[in-house]
Amino acid sequence: MKVFFTYQGKADKYFLEFNVSSSLTVSELLDFESIRSIISTVDHDIILAVNSEVLDGMFRPHPHKYRLREGERVELLRPLTQDPKVRRVNKA
Repeated sequence: MKVFFTYQGKADKYFLEFNVSSSLTVSELLDFESIRSIISTVDHDIILAVNSEVLDGMFRPHPHKYRLREGERVELLRPLTQDPKVRRVNKA
């Protein structure tokens, strides 16, 4: 099955595609060498999401329990650099 990994940093953008087995968890996907090299360059806390839904253990399971399905996108999120409300006020 096909799954995707994406990360958009301040300078770099990554969009990787993988053909994996159907029982793969998010944590197992993060063990791939190409993803580990990206994570090693990140200078902020690691926050993971699948299709824009954060894997926090409250509404979605933790990454080691979430089994990926066909076509899902695993995202490495970064913190916002500017508050959206403040940005809209400054823009107006």
